[in-house]
This record gives sequence, structure tokens and C-alpha cells, in this order.
Amino acid sequence: MSLLLSFPRQRIPAVFFVCFIALTALGLSASAAVRADGKNAEWQLRKSEDGIDVYTRSVEGSELQEFRAEMVLATRLQSLVALVEDSSAAPRWIYQCRALELIEQNSPTDKLFYMVTDAPWPVSDRDSVFRSLLIQDETSGAITIEMEANADAFPVVEEFLRIRQMHGFWQFIPQDDGMVEVIYQVHAEPGGGIPAWLANRVVVDNPYETLRNMRNLVQETVYRQAVLGHIHEMAQLNDN
Repeated sequence: MSLLLSFPRQRIPAVFFVCFIALTALGLSASAAVRADGKNAEWQLRKSEDGIDVYTRSVEGSELQEFRAEMVLATRLQSLVALVEDSSAAPRWIYQCRALELIEQNSPTDKLFYMVTDAPWPVSDRDSVFRSLLIQDETSGAITIEMEANADAFPVVEEFLRIRQMHGFWQFIPQDDGMVEVIYQVHAEPGGGIPAWLANRVVVDNPYETLRNMRNLVQETVYRQAVLGHIHEMAQLNDN
């Protein structure tokens, strides 16, 4: 069966945006302090609820804001990475994700994905192609899963509007008390004209719902007991 024929045809009746698995940490400190990078406006707290904080900031040259969401979980690094790498589970937790498919794997840490994102009528559904790169710091144990759009790496599908610009990341940072800080940050240009009211709502709803779903799903046995050879828990790093 072809990749596209396997996608469910129904739409998800909710707010749309890019639902991206994983990906891009560009020099963020392990403390994960929310600050400007000198090029963009300061982060603004947009929502703080149920242990999840969502921030947004303006991006120079873009009409759409960048979002950043943070939470702290009692979980394992391998559990979080196992969930992020399970493309079949993506529609269960990534906001408005219809389907995610792995289309190329250069190594356990370097992959190319194809994703379809549902949008409410009359906005066209989007698709995206992006490469992810996982890096783990040998000292702190912090994991960064970087993401960058690679729009031309997969044939255009006429049914969808291709997202051509996107970068973001997941970051999992072990804490001294055994908890893990989760950071999810993305900026994208979905193209095609997005109503301002929708764009403003989506940059808050997307990361909030995605993190909330992640927190629930990562507790399932398949992820809680996951063992990944390319990921090291802090105890393993301390023993070396």
C-alpha cells in the first residue's frame, strides 16, 4: 500500500498548525532560561496551566510567531525518545497530525520524515518533509532532537500545500532530582495565507496540547520500559 493511501481521510475538527515531531536546538543552555537571542523580540508567556508553560515571540521578517513550551516530567530519557521516534503513534499526541512516516534513515540519530497536518475548512491541509538529527551531550545527558524543513526531498502531493520553511527542536534535560525538563520550540511558514485569529490561537494550542498528550502517552508500558541503544540515562553516563 502506498504511503498516501494509508492516510485516514477524515478531518480533525479543531484548530490547525504544523504538527512537528522532534526537533532543533540551536545553542540553548541546559538551564533552558527563556530569553531573547538578540535578533527577535522577548518571549511572552501566553499560557501557564497544568504544569505546562507556553511562550511566543515575534520573528524578524515573519508574520507568524515562534512558540516554545516547557514542562517537567517524572520519566526516562529513553521513554521520551522512544515516543518521539514512534512515527505510528504521532497522530495520538502531536496536535493535528494526520500521519507521520519515516522515509529515510541514515542512522539511528539521522532521519527524514514526511508528515501530513489536518486543517479546518476552508484552510488547505499541509504536508511537510523534514530531517531530524538527535544529539546527546556526554556530560549533562541532555538530548536535543533538531529539525529542519527539507521540502524538496519528497515528491509534491497535489492534495496538500507543502510547508517549505520550518525549524524547531525537542530538548530533554535531566534534572538533579531525577525529573526531566521537556522543551518544544518551533517556527514555521505554512504558506497559503493563514487568518490572523487562527495563527494567534494555534501557536498556543499546538504546543500546549502536544505536551499534554506526550505526558500521558509516555507513561504507557511500551515507552516506559523502552530500551534504546543510542540513548544513555544519567546513571549510565555517571558510571563511565
